[in-house]
Amino acid sequence: MNVPQISLRPLLTRLRTLWFAGLIGNLFVVSALADVIAKPPVIGMAQLDNQKVKGVTLFELTNYVYGGYVGPMPSPPHADLNSKRALVIAWEQFPFRFVFSHEGSYCPWFEFPGGAGQCFQFFEGNEGWAELFNNFGRQEQNSFVDVIESGPKRVWVRWTYFGVNQDTGARAYRATEDFWAFPNGHILRRQTFSSLMPGQNRGYAREPVEMIGLCPAGKLWFDVLEHDPRTGDSHALAVLDAYSTNRYDVFWRRAPGELFDSTQRRTGGPWKLLDDSPGVALVVPLQEGGTFCVLGDAGGFRHDFTRIKEHSFKDTGGWGWNSYSWDHWPIGWLNSQSHPVTAETHSTYPSHFSSAGMDLWALPNEQVEQREFYSLIGVGSGNLEAVRKVARRWLEGGAGKIADPDRVGKLSRAFKRSQ
Repeated sequence: MNVPQISLRPLLTRLRTLWFAGLIGNLFVVSALADVIAKPPVIGMAQLDNQKVKGVTLFELTNYVYGGYVGPMPSPPHADLNSKRALVIAWEQFPFRFVFSHEGSYCPWFEFPGGAGQCFQFFEGNEGWAELFNNFGRQEQNSFVDVIESGPKRVWVRWTYFGVNQDTGARAYRATEDFWAFPNGHILRRQTFSSLMPGQNRGYAREPVEMIGLCPAGKLWFDVLEHDPRTGDSHALAVLDAYSTNRYDVFWRRAPGELFDSTQRRTGGPWKLLDDSPGVALVVPLQEGGTFCVLGDAGGFRHDFTRIKEHSFKDTGGWGWNSYSWDHWPIGWLNSQSHPVTAETHSTYPSHFSSAGMDLWALPNEQVEQREFYSLIGVGSGNLEAVRKVARRWLEGGAGKIADPDRVGKLSRAFKRSQ
């Protein structure tokens, strides 16, 4: 049974946000107060498909489950009170959605009608301090979302979470992420955190972005990634330089007789040219759309201290995971920070893989803390040149304009409805 909660925390959070909004969004008090009062419609998953969406609109779902999972969700290890609660952003013009799921620690992802998805990670910690995908990290007290605007001209959601120790639940730091979504399909993301353990390495985080592909139960990466029409290989990653024609692509071919292992190949220019660029778009070319994340100097991810890394070839600084796949998230079926897909589990649980990420390798911990990092996320289609165009247009605004949410709302679309 879903028990409604009455709490002053969301209201207080939003009131604090009104002050903040005056600094970055040029919002008026009257319109902001209206947003505090407004609440998104509360519906079930079956009703969502029949909703008439105008522009971009937020809905609250009471029974959301990702990826066709039909098993039980006992607590623990599942999210407390209502593991099936979710806030879902839907678009009038596009088939994909953007989901903040309580069971997924509210770490949001794009979701397509076929069940594939794409998450972009969070401020992940180290040494067992700050993996949200565990018992403590899924608790509402350690990860929660507040709705500031629910549409239809834009949606604004604030996600607050604490990096917690996987064994005790002790907090290492507090992070805040804002997401502004617009009718054109783009989302501006702002990330920042402050340490609760100053001076200790465990009280900091250095990898706020990673490209995590999601697969529904019974499917793996080769079922959801776009296929190279010439070779049949799965297209695992495309990296586009926003300021030149440079491009780098990674392809995986499923190893015969293996569950998720693959052989790898790549095309394009030297990785260093992209790593040293003042702006890039990381793209995971899913069959239903190329999910992208734009990083650059203007958004705080300066190339002199930010390393982008793809995980198929170790000479890029990545982990060499290739097509390695895990199934401990986004359905937290065990209190674990890592569990590989097995023949016994992959038909029951959704799974995930990671083809690229980044780290702030040359920035001291104390300088990462309380900095603001902006990225642009969305979905492209076709040959992805529209993504490159959008990336450059956004980055060219410079540090003075890149944080303006409404400017993102004026960018051209990157996704064609017919795809």
